[in-house]
Order: sequence, then structure tokens, then C-alpha cells
Amino acid sequence: MKNKFDWYLKPTDQELDEIWKEGILTVDTNVLLDLYRYHEETRNILIESLHKFEGRKWLSHQAASEFFRNRTKVIVSSEKTFKEAQSEIDKLSNGLSTAVSQLKGNRIIPSEIADELDKSISDAISQANTKIKTARESYPRFLQDDTILAQLTNLFDGVIGEDFTEEEKPELEKIAEERKQKNIPPGYLDDDKDDDRPYGDYYLWRQTLNYAKSEKKPVILVTSERKEDWWEKISGKTTGPRPELLKEAKEVCGQRILIYQTERFLAYAQERLQQPVNTSVIDEIRAVSTWRDQQELAVRLKEQFVSESTTDKNVGTLHVELRRPVRNFTVSGHLKPRFQEVPQLSAKLINAPESLPKHVIRSGTGTTHDFNIHIMSRESVNELPIGTYVFEYVADCEYPSDEGISEGTEQI
Repeated sequence: MKNKFDWYLKPTDQELDEIWKEGILTVDTNVLLDLYRYHEETRNILIESLHKFEGRKWLSHQAASEFFRNRTKVIVSSEKTFKEAQSEIDKLSNGLSTAVSQLKGNRIIPSEIADELDKSISDAISQANTKIKTARESYPRFLQDDTILAQLTNLFDGVIGEDFTEEEKPELEKIAEERKQKNIPPGYLDDDKDDDRPYGDYYLWRQTLNYAKSEKKPVILVTSERKEDWWEKISGKTTGPRPELLKEAKEVCGQRILIYQTERFLAYAQERLQQPVNTSVIDEIRAVSTWRDQQELAVRLKEQFVSESTTDKNVGTLHVELRRPVRNFTVSGHLKPRFQEVPQLSAKLINAPESLPKHVIRSGTGTTHDFNIHIMSRESVNELPIGTYVFEYVADCEYPSDEGISEGTEQI
């Protein structure tokens, strides 16, 4: 039975030890991109664990190309998080002033209640402002000096896989689409991605299996994915990787494959290095993965229409479907064709659900090939409603950004 169905059976301790010592370690795209979203301690511990892996390290061409395609966008988005945090604190402060004024206007209520409330919360707000400012000032300027990129370049130096040939791609796209229609993992839940990205998970998977087969080595695949096209879930509980994936790996390359979510890999790695498992780091990795999955599930780019398209100016619209109420969301569009230099970007909302609360829109780009539009509710008790949002955008190189980052305009 073990020889016929070994992918269903957990590896023995001896098999695990052999895989960790002699196998091939590889990661998916978001494991790399999430490094820009973590605190420094989490980032350093994860990179150190990847470095100290006892076996061989290898990165698929698909993961590497997706990393470089999305790297700038993630960096810019991470830096904007500080602005959003400051905005939330400002709204809290304004709300406090209103509440204190109302309390003081009520002559039945002793005035010291309002004074004590004002002082205690104002002190907390002041401390929060100081901490946000400190965090923002200490956050690395990765677009100017990217230490993460330097470490990853060193980590995967000379071990990047080959892309599929142009002759192979049409047939692979056909297979990927057939698998998607039949709900064959991985990646069949990625309908909302554009270009080749609806098939990105399958391409990464196929390149990984091809390499394991050619090298005749087992593989450890670290992924940030949490969706059901990677993981078996029973009654809401994740029981492990999809058995279909483990079976396919054995049939295609004759090797075992171990699939870990990022925090699980890190916990095992620290145990093998005889280091204490850092629970705060594990919690942060899990929180970032959950946040990203929620963002992806909530927002869908339905269409992008381009009405003016040159290498120095784009005018068009993004049509976005919001599937559940959220406080804010970000949508990405593409510059077509690729620009000659980083443009300035402006955007405005021209259509939205009727119950849309007061909101703010920010737009920007740090690349010559894509851009971001961000919308956030300004009302703490009202989220952005479900429905279709249409953004009109203009990208123009007439006034290029001096720093290579276009913050764009803000619409209120």
C-alpha cells in the first residue's frame, strides 16, 4: 500500500530529515514580495532560515519574473500604509474633539469627566503619532537602496530556472485553461488575474515538477497561498496540501514534494536550527498572508479600457468589482505600451454605488508599466459598499517624477 499510495502518507522522521538535508528548496512569488510587508525582525529571520537550508536552493523562472514585475508596486503600497495610519489617527483625534465638546456642553455631567477623557486619549493619540512617525522614518527606502533585493540576488545567484520556450507556451496555456475549467489544482481560483497571471500558479508548479524530475531530487515548496486550490479544507479546517498535488508530483517526477505555508516552514526551520520558535514573527507572517488573501478576494478588476495610448501618455478607465464591504482597496492597471519614463498619474472616480460614503482617492506609479489607484472611506463607521467602481485615469510623462515615484493626485 505504501508504494502505491505513499503521497497520502506522511513521511517518516527519517524521510523528512533526508529531504531537508538533500532536497531542493523553492518558494512562490508572494513569499518574496511579503518580505517588503514585514517588520525588520520577521524579514531577517525568514531570510536567514532560507539561507541556512541544508539542501539546495532554486527559484522557478515564473516566481522570479512575477517578483520583478510586482516588486515596485508592493514597495510603493507598503510606504503608503504610513499615510493611511496617520489618516486614521487624525480622524480619531477629530472625533475626540467633537465628543469632548458635546460632553462639556452637557451641564448635568461633571466637567472633569470630559477633561480626564480628553487628556487620557489625547496622550494616547500623541504617543501613537510619535510611534508612527518613528516607524515611517526608520522604514527603509527600498526604491533607493533595496537591501532585500540584494539579499535575494545573493540567495538565488545562479539557481534561477529556465522559462518555457515559445514553442511550448501555446500548449501549456491550453492545458492550464483545461485544468482551470475542471478545477484541477493549483491556480483554478485565479480567474481574476490578467495577462498570463491566471495561469501563473500552474506555470510555477509545472516548472517546479520539471526541475525535480530533471534533478531527481525531492522538493520543499514554500507558499504564501491559503486558498483551496492549494490546500485541502474540511469543515473549515486546513488538513494539508491538496492530495492531487502530492500525487501529481510523484507521478510526474517520481519524487516527494513537501508543501509548507511560510510560517510553517519557518517554525520547522528554527526547530532544525535548534532555535526557539519566535511566536510574534509567526503571527505577523500569518497576519500578512490573511490580509493579502482578503484583499485579493474582495476586489476584482473587470476591465481596463484605454482611449489614448502612446509611450508618454495613457488615458483610460478601470472597471472594478467590489465583492464585499471593505474600508479601503487598491486596484492596479497597466500602461500600454510600456512608457519611456515614469509618468505622473491622476485618477478620479466617475461611477460608484449610490451608498458610497465620503472617501479619498490616491493614485501613483513607480514604474513604466503599471500603476495603482487607492480608495478609502473617510467615515470610520461606513465601509465602501459592494458594487462596481469606475476610475478614470491619466498617465502623462510631461512632468515626470524626480524621484521615480509618482504620488499622483488625491481626490476627496
